[in-house]
Amino acid sequence: MTSTTIPRRQPRCGATPIVATALILAIGATLGAQEAERFGERLSRMPVDLRTTSAISGAGSVAAELSGNELTITVRFNGLSSGVTAAHVHNAPVARRGGVAFAVDLRDASGTAGEIVDTVTLTEAQIAELRGGRYYVQLHTANNPGGELRGWLLRRDE
Repeated sequence: MTSTTIPRRQPRCGATPIVATALILAIGATLGAQEAERFGERLSRMPVDLRTTSAISGAGSVAAELSGNELTITVRFNGLSSGVTAAHVHNAPVARRGGVAFAVDLRDASGTAGEIVDTVTLTEAQIAELRGGRYYVQLHTANNPGGELRGWLLRRDE
């Protein structure tokens, strides 16, 4: 009987670096993908002065998602005293009034009920203000041009 030596197969090294590189890239992409930050609150009647207290009606909610520097705002409202004429994001400490930081595009919204969705690009300073709880959305109507409903963009941990 003669013995034959069976040669051992050498591992294929060429495939391993490719697989390893693909795995590293996939893990890096997963770690680099940021989950959107969520903000929002209910819309409440906020009289600008005593004269407007009885002229304000309605309710709703505001929700926002920050992904990178893109903020998508969704405003739902109903029962306003008159048609919505403008929507703005204002800057102020919670429970205070502040100036307009930027406008929200109404698109086709103009009635006493509806939904507004808009995406805006924020600067780093604006992102810091948002995360600091200093932004609120305010709806303005024909009967209440100074503002009818207001809702703060407060962080929502889901």
